[in-house]
Amino acid sequence: MRFRTFYTIAILLPAIALAAAAPFAGPPVRVEPPMGPGATEVWLYPRFAIRELATYGLVAAWLLWQLRSRPSAAFVRVLWLAPLALVAVSVVMLMPFVLVHGKARELFADEGGRIVLRMIVRLAMGYAFIGLAEWARTRLLGIELPDEA
Repeated sequence: MRFRTFYTIAILLPAIALAAAAPFAGPPVRVEPPMGPGATEVWLYPRFAIRELATYGLVAAWLLWQLRSRPSAAFVRVLWLAPLALVAVSVVMLMPFVLVHGKARELFADEGGRIVLRMIVRLAMGYAFIGLAEWARTRLLGIELPDEA
């Protein structure tokens, strides 16, 4: 297996898993009491799995572009920035919906700890996945960095 083929598969694998999970995601959990009869509610915030798929899709597109445009050693260095990019894109995607609803203060006051914990878990899982991919590339498959000028 070639270097670029391996990383293309490794980048697209989480996107496939998220796409498979998105149809099974439930509606958002409600904290406040249900609305009365005849009331309507407009919820602009996308489901968690769909939001995660869009977030990872942006980062995966960036990584695939970097894979095609950079030498192999430079790409591996950029790859280790992907979890940080994923957290940054996730925050950027969260902000417009929070601001549209005017709930930024309440969200960060009530859910701030959970948001920080979620970001820490996302970073840990991202770095664990990259470490596993690097281990599989070098130890299991024996794919070395190709010599590029």
